[in-house]
Amino acid sequence: MKTSIKNFSVAIVLVVLGGIFATTVMVRAFADNKPVTITATILETLTLACNNASISNLTAGTPQSAQATCTVTTNGQNGFNLKVHKTTASSTATTTMVHSDNTTWITDALTGYTGLPASALAWTAGTTKGLGFRVRSVAGGTTNTNTNTDWGADETALNAKYAAFPVADQTIYNYASYYAAAATVNIDYKLDVPTTQKSGAYTGTVQYTATTN
Repeated sequence: MKTSIKNFSVAIVLVVLGGIFATTVMVRAFADNKPVTITATILETLTLACNNASISNLTAGTPQSAQATCTVTTNGQNGFNLKVHKTTASSTATTTMVHSDNTTWITDALTGYTGLPASALAWTAGTTKGLGFRVRSVAGGTTNTNTNTDWGADETALNAKYAAFPVADQTIYNYASYYAAAATVNIDYKLDVPTTQKSGAYTGTVQYTATTN
């Protein structure tokens, strides 16, 4: 008996219903970081404003005073210092104020300020002559503590010390740290003359300079 062998062709149909064959690719994420430094420099600024002073009419032997201020505004991180020197034309180490005749001078009996305590002296009424100045103490109205202690402990006659204006710049006030607001420095001017001093109007000029520390 012969066996019949039949070949069957089988069609295999792949039916994808509503989908697509997809290959999943694995992607690894990488990360890095870098710190960045930002730098800046704030420049120092400084402004100075000082008032004129007018001393009242005086009679020889009776000293008269006047107060005025210098105002310093700065963002300096180490504070500021205030300097002064006389600028009257033809003034000397012992003269600051000259008569309107441009010839007659008031002679200062006080020592010119050298930035040392020894150059500031107590004012003796009736004896001390000439133009003197001092930085007023905290009790007298300074808004910042002065690191210069030359000017005496307070405004009393025994403690308040004066000096004649120097020929060259000398630091009269120093504030050694940052101060955000305007700093007011109070200056006291004092004048007396001998009985032989020529009557009339006298003037003198001084120059203040502020610098950051």
